[in-house]
This record gives sequence, C-alpha cells and structure tokens, in this order.
Amino acid sequence: MKRTLFSHLFIYILSGSILMISLFSFLTFQLTENRFDDYLSDRFINERETVIETIETAYDGESQWDREILSGAIQNAMHSHMFVRIVDADGNEIISQSSPMGQHMRGMQMIEVLPGEDWFEEEVDLFSGENNIGTAFITYPGFQDYTSEEEEFIEDLILLIALMGLLTFVIAGVMAYLISRRLSRPIAATSERTQQIAQGRDIGEAETKDEKISELFQLQQSVNVLAARLAEQKRIRNQMVSDLAHEVRTPLTTLQGNVEAMLDGVWEVTPERLNSLNRQVIRLAHLVQLIDQLDDTENTNKQLNLETFDIKELLSNISISFEPQVNEKQVTLNLKAQSEMIEADRNKLEQVITNLLANAVKFTPEDGEISLISKRIKNEIIIMIQDNGKGIPEDKLDYIFERFYQVEPSRNSKLQGQGIGLAVVKSIIDAHQGDIRVESDEGRGTTFTVVLPESQKI
Repeated sequence: MKRTLFSHLFIYILSGSILMISLFSFLTFQLTENRFDDYLSDRFINERETVIETIETAYDGESQWDREILSGAIQNAMHSHMFVRIVDADGNEIISQSSPMGQHMRGMQMIEVLPGEDWFEEEVDLFSGENNIGTAFITYPGFQDYTSEEEEFIEDLILLIALMGLLTFVIAGVMAYLISRRLSRPIAATSERTQQIAQGRDIGEAETKDEKISELFQLQQSVNVLAARLAEQKRIRNQMVSDLAHEVRTPLTTLQGNVEAMLDGVWEVTPERLNSLNRQVIRLAHLVQLIDQLDDTENTNKQLNLETFDIKELLSNISISFEPQVNEKQVTLNLKAQSEMIEADRNKLEQVITNLLANAVKFTPEDGEISLISKRIKNEIIIMIQDNGKGIPEDKLDYIFERFYQVEPSRNSKLQGQGIGLAVVKSIIDAHQGDIRVESDEGRGTTFTVVLPESQKI
C-alpha cells in the first residue's frame, strides 16, 4: 500500500532530524568527555610537578630534610592518587607511604589508595641547585579514576544532553508535522481536483490567493487553466455536435421529404428535382470534407513539399486573388511586403495566408482596412494580417485555434465558419516549426502574426 505524501514528508523530515540530533549529541558528549580527560591529565601533571617542587624545597642542605614539608608533599600526593617514596643520593630511604609516618598519614585519608598491577612507577631525580640530592619514586594509576564530584559532573552532563536531545526531538516532531502538513495539503487538494477532472466532473476554480509558495501557486494555477480548457473543450464538443446535427439534419430532411414524395407519386421525378437533391448530397459531402480536412492536414504535416521562394511574390499573388472580394465588400487591402527568400511548403503556406485573409475580409466592415505585411527579423520571416474589424473578445483568444471552436457559433453557417480553418492554420504553422500569435482589441480590430524560420531544419 502506497503511503501519502504527508507520511513520506513526515517520516523523512523526522528521521533526518533524529539522525542529526543523535549525531550532534554523540559528538558533543565525546568532545566534552575527551576535553575533560585532557583537563584531568593536565591537572595530574601539574600536581605531580608541584609535589616534586615541594619535595625539593624540603631539602635544607647537608643531607637534612624538613620532615613537615615532606609530610605535606606526601599528603598532597595521596590526594592525587600518587604513592611517593624518597631516597637520598646515597640510596637511603627518606620517607614513603610504607613508612610508619606515611602509613599514619594514609590512614587519615577519606579514600583508600591501593596500588594495582596497572600502575606506573616513575623515577624523578631531585636537585638542589645543580646538585643531585636524591630520587623520588612516584607510583600512580595508568587510568585516572574520576572523583565523586567529577562523576557527578559527567552524570549531570549526560542528563543535560539527553534532556536537550529529547526536547529537540519533540520540537523536530512538531516542525516535521507542520511542514509536512503545509506542503502536502495543497498538493493533496490539487490531486483531488485532477481526479475530479479525470472523472469529467465540472469543478470551479481552486482558491490560490492565499498560497505563499510559488511552486504550489503555479501548480494550482496550471490545474485551474487545465480545468478551464477542458471545460471549454467540452462545451466546444457539445456545440460542435449540436451544429453538425443541425447541418446534417437540414439536407437529410430535405432529401427524405423529396424522395418520399417522389416514391408516393406526389411529385414527378424531374431533372430539376433530381438536381436539387444532388445539391443537398453535395452539401453533405462538403460538410464531411470539412471535418476530415483537419485530420488529413495533421497526418501530412511531416511530409512538407519544401521549396525556396520569395515571400513577397506569394503575398502579392494572394492579394491579387482577393481583389474581387475586397472590392465587393468595399474594403481596402494594403500590401507591405519585403522581398525575402523562405524555405517552406508553398501550397500550405498559401492556404494559411488565404484562410487568415478570408477571415479578415469576412469580419471587416465596409470602408474598413486590411494590411498584409511581411518582414525579416534575424533568421525569421514575420507575416502579419491586420484589420480594423469587430475584433475578438479577450476571453476567447486562448481557444480560437481549437478544433470546431467558433467565437460566435451560428446555426445558419451554410457550411461556412465551422471552426476548422484556424485549427488547420495552427497545424500547418507547427509543421513548419513556426509560431502563430493573435492580438485583438474588441471593436477595433485583430492582428494575426505568423513567425516562420527562413529555412527548415529536418
């Protein structure tokens, strides 16, 4: 069973936090313990040096030793877990813990110090000035035990590190929960919306204004755009089915009525009536051809018949062919083209310009003006078709290249304006590795801009 995004994030963040806390606590304890051991070792060395210096000051010359100073040195040595035996230059023992005085002093200590096998013995020469006055034999443990105060310090340190680790663990758990919840909730909500979209449910726009994380905001915006596009596509399909049903129903009803009348003998079979029926059949065939046109174009996009030609010559020929239409509608067609060579499929590019120019003539009112412009910018050929017609609503611009989309669907299209032309245009431009853009100001006009590479990379 797959876990949720929340559980994944929570486990990963918490596990990482626990690992970091454990590692930090371990390293802190190890570092503190090592530094404490170094401190004890340095302290022991200093204490040993102090004992030696005290013993040397107890010598008052001519083999005379101050017993009181020696007793203090022995006592300090016992506090530091050291056994000290002193002999003079002739090898005679002066004092040691095994002597009656040393045993008496040892018996008065709060702790009992007993040498073991792992103890070390060190010989230290004693000097008075430059004269050797004897030798001190110092016996001390190889491993320095902690005193009760030092053990309490170590225990308190371990307890403090453990409590800090536990507190940090709790804080990490809370933060992991909050972070996981913060990141997973909007993603889970977006995932639920995509499932609803996949199920075909009509959903509204998700709330995104309070989302502070840029990536999550963009994700929600993208899903909103996807939902809007799918909803619009559904509306387009429904409209297309309705329009096609109407377009097909009219000639079929006419055909059925006429044929039945002829079969029943109500109407006489005449060439005129057969010709009328034939026109209805041609109308149906034309409608089917329009529907198939887009798929045919898309299927042949990869089989462009490329040739190199002058774009100005092509636009000039197209503008000449439109003279009857522009004269009939009393609009002005201006050609502003630069002579530039382009590698493209001439017939398909002519189809693109013809389609766009036909739309411009169709939606430009009398006494309007249309401009057909071409120019070169770096390695691209720019073709623009501008008009001052009725324009396209801003909320419709994103859909005009969709199949069967019509800005103003009409049931009386008479086989024209089925929402296929611009989809074919887009398909041909894509096949040429180009781009087509549209800018429109409703009530003022529309500009279609076609951008094509000067040569095709195949």
